[in-house]
Amino acid sequence: MAGQQQQQRPSSVTEALIGVYANLPLMEAAHAATSKPTAPEYEPSSFNHKYATVNGYKYHYVEEGNLDGIALVLIHGFPDMWYGWRYQIRHLAKQGYRVIAIDNLGTGETDHPRCDDGNYDVYRSKNLASNVVGLLDELKIEKAVLIGHDWGAFIAGKVGLHFPERCHTVISLGMPFFKPSVEYDYLEGDLKKFPQFSYVPIFQSKESDNWFDGDAQKSATALLNMLYYTSPGTNVQEKNYYIDSFSRTTLHGPLNLYRASRLNHQDEQPYVGKNYIPPVFRITIEKDPIVTPEYIAIHPIDWYDSIEFGTVSEGGHFATTENPDEVNRVLTEYLAKFFKK
Repeated sequence: MAGQQQQQRPSSVTEALIGVYANLPLMEAAHAATSKPTAPEYEPSSFNHKYATVNGYKYHYVEEGNLDGIALVLIHGFPDMWYGWRYQIRHLAKQGYRVIAIDNLGTGETDHPRCDDGNYDVYRSKNLASNVVGLLDELKIEKAVLIGHDWGAFIAGKVGLHFPERCHTVISLGMPFFKPSVEYDYLEGDLKKFPQFSYVPIFQSKESDNWFDGDAQKSATALLNMLYYTSPGTNVQEKNYYIDSFSRTTLHGPLNLYRASRLNHQDEQPYVGKNYIPPVFRITIEKDPIVTPEYIAIHPIDWYDSIEFGTVSEGGHFATTENPDEVNRVLTEYLAKFFKK
């Protein structure tokens, strides 16, 4: 019985979310006290929303800029949406690029297939990369720049791995691309050295589907308040936009990205010992408390045909909104240099 009680004890992630929800009025008041209204040009409704059917799924994306310009595909991480790129969309569009920011499968207005049977095939990164390429086909774009943050960097990296001919260059913001290996070791060997990833086994388990007895609204409210109420780049209005979206779609789809890790490993086996073909630009967020510079440094670069490096000196994990000016500058400088070569 004692052993059973120990096994059933909530994880620290679950306990933290319960604590957030219990203290929600105080947290919301603190966030409201520092929150500034969203400028009209960054209201969600001010962007150009579009939809396409890709490999049988409805994909939502925002498209701005010059339709004849070089295409940039922005891929968000967890728990984010296209809206996490709002400052980059506007900035890069003004530079003359064709900017396409997608909602990943399972997120926002893109379809969110369920995997209650434990089959996560639709969320394996090769399939998600294939969906990105399918969107390029729908839009008649031969090659694009892939830019990903966090999990989005992982997906962007897989577009470059599986479909290198469709990439001008691949840019990772924060999370690096993992070198394919024979042994499966998705963060397992890193947890002692990098305890900030202790949430990963919880996200991979069914426990995260049962937060607040499966109440999607409570789960979204707790998680988004925990992440954004102290963030300098996300106000109350924008936080509620996220909460409303994830309350409708649930967190099930995005969490399946973690659960498909073994399938991803299987798909990488043909690439073990081979080089990564597209040019890579790896951006380190120096003050990211999760994907730290120390963690990025353990990932080898000897398998890239070409790699360059950039840094964002201020801002945390969500640097796209916490420090958009520096992120925009780093992206703009690299792209301008790359296309002048």
